[in-house]
Amino acid sequence: MSDPTTPLDRLAAKAGQFYSLPVVAMKVLELTNNPKVDIAALKRCIENDPALTTKVLRVVNSSLFGLSREVSDLNQALALLGTKPLKLLVLGFSLPEPLFDGVAADILGWYWQHTLTKAVAAREISETFGRQSGDEAFIAGLLQDLGILLLIQELGDTYVRFLEKVLARGGDLVALETASLGFDHTMLTSRLLRHWGLPEVLVEAMRRSGAPPPAASTSSAPSLSQVVHWAGLVAQLVADGRSDALSQLLALGDGSQGLSPEQLDQLVGSLRQKVEQLADVLSLRLPEGRDYHHVLVEAHVQLAQVAAEVAEDLVAQRESRRTLQSESQAFAHECQSLSDAVAKISQPGPASAPLAPGGRRAPEPAAVRSSSQPAVSSSGRSGPVDTRTQGRAVVTSADAEIDPGLLGQLDAAVSACRRSQCALSLLLVELDEVERLTITYGVEGLGKLRRFLETGCASVDHPQAVCLPYRDVGFAVILPDCERQPAVRYANQLIDRVRGLTPGRWSPGRRAVGISVGAATLSVPTKSFPPENLFEAAHRCLYGSRASGGVVKSIEIY
Repeated sequence: MSDPTTPLDRLAAKAGQFYSLPVVAMKVLELTNNPKVDIAALKRCIENDPALTTKVLRVVNSSLFGLSREVSDLNQALALLGTKPLKLLVLGFSLPEPLFDGVAADILGWYWQHTLTKAVAAREISETFGRQSGDEAFIAGLLQDLGILLLIQELGDTYVRFLEKVLARGGDLVALETASLGFDHTMLTSRLLRHWGLPEVLVEAMRRSGAPPPAASTSSAPSLSQVVHWAGLVAQLVADGRSDALSQLLALGDGSQGLSPEQLDQLVGSLRQKVEQLADVLSLRLPEGRDYHHVLVEAHVQLAQVAAEVAEDLVAQRESRRTLQSESQAFAHECQSLSDAVAKISQPGPASAPLAPGGRRAPEPAAVRSSSQPAVSSSGRSGPVDTRTQGRAVVTSADAEIDPGLLGQLDAAVSACRRSQCALSLLLVELDEVERLTITYGVEGLGKLRRFLETGCASVDHPQAVCLPYRDVGFAVILPDCERQPAVRYANQLIDRVRGLTPGRWSPGRRAVGISVGAATLSVPTKSFPPENLFEAAHRCLYGSRASGGVVKSIEIY
C-alpha cells in the first residue's frame, strides 16, 4: 500500500483539486459510461462546444483516419467511427487550459512535437503492425506526458531548468526524474487520468517506469502499454534526436517483441507529414521541422560507430569521461535542486489548499532521524559502519571509478529514499569475459549482447527501477524502496535470462554468455550518508561475483 504522504500522492491530490476536465468532456464521459449510449444526447453535448466540434471533424478528415469520403458533421462521424473513437478524441482535445499557462514557447514547442509524434506513431504501430484499432493508442500517446506540464506548473523554474538540461544532453527524462523525485511524470499523469475517471486501460498504459513486460507470445497482438512504449522510443529518436533510442528499438526487434528495422523505416517514412498535418489541425506551432528519415539514418551511423568503439582502448574512453566531469557535476546539482523542490512543496498542508501555477511555499521538511545499526555483509558477519564524514567518501580504486552522472543520480535517489524512509538498492551488472565475447561473436555481436543486457536491466520488474550505463559493457540499476532480498531476486532473474536466451541467438552451439552482478542495499539512508559508499559496496560485490563465477554477491549497510 502506498504512503499517502509521499510526494507523488500529494502532487497528484493537488493536481486533482486544481485541474478539472471541461464540462463538455465530463458530460461525454457520463453519457458514454452508460451501457446504452444516447447518440442524440452525445451529439448535442459535443456541439455545445463549436471549437471542439471543428477540431474533432478536422482530425477525423485528416490522413490519420484515411476515410474514403469527407465527414461534414457529427452524425456522419458517429456513423462511420462509432461512439468510442469519438469519445476518445473529445477527451484527448479537452485538456484544462491552466495546464499550459505560463509555459515558455520553446518548451511548449518541444512538448507538442514530442507528444504528437508519439501519438501518431502509436496509432500507426497499432494499426499497421499490431493489426488492431489505433484509437486508444493515439489518445494514450497524446496524454502520457501531461505530467510534464503538471511538474512545470508545480515546481516552476526548478523543473524547467532540469528539463532543459536533460533535453540538451540527450538524457533519459523518465530515469532522471525517478532518480531525482522518486517518481516520473508518467506516473503523475496516470494518477490524474484516474482522478478524471478516464478508462482504466488508458490509466494503466500511462506509466512508463522501465520497459513494459513482453507479449505472451510472438504471435499475439501487442498490449496498449507496449505500443505506447515503442511509440515513445520512436518519438525520442526522431523528434528529440536521441540516437540511443535506436539501440533499444532494435533490441526489442531482435527479441521479436518490437519493430524490425524494415518496419521502423516504413513507419518513420510517413511520420513527419502526419505530425505536421495534425499540428495544423490543432493550430499548434512546432519547432522548425527536421527530416525524420534523415534522423533515422544518422542514428544508424552513430550506432555502428558505437559498436566499433567497443573494441577500442578502454583507457581512452575513461579519459573522455573525465573531460565531462564538470558538466556532469553541474547536472547532478540540477537533480538535487529538483529533489529539494519537490520535498518542500509536497509537505503535508491543508487539504483544501489549491495547486498554484509555479508552486507555493510549504513548511520545511521534518528532520530525518539517523541510524547507527551495524552492517550485515554477504558473509553474514556484522560490524559498525561509521556514516560520519567530512565530505564525500572517496573511491580509491581506479577500477571502481564512478561516473559523475551516475553519482548525481544515485545521490538524488539517496535523498528521495531518506525523505520516504525506505531502503535503496543498487545492482551493478556486467558482461563476463569481454575479450572472449569480442573474438567469438565479433564487435557487432558484442553490441547486440550489450543491447540485450540493457533491455533486461531496463525491464526489471520493479516500479521505480532506473537503468543507467556503467563502464563499457555494464549497467547500474537503481532500485528505490527495495530491500535486499528482492534486489537479489532481481539479480538472479537477470543472470537466468542472459544465460538462458543468449547462446543460440547469435552463434548457435557456442558457450553460454555470463554476467556478474553485485548488489548493495542501504536500509533507510541517514542524512549524511555519501552515495559513493553504496556504489563502492556494490562494486566490491560485483568483484566477488566475478571471482565466484557469476554467483550474485550482496551486502546490506545501515
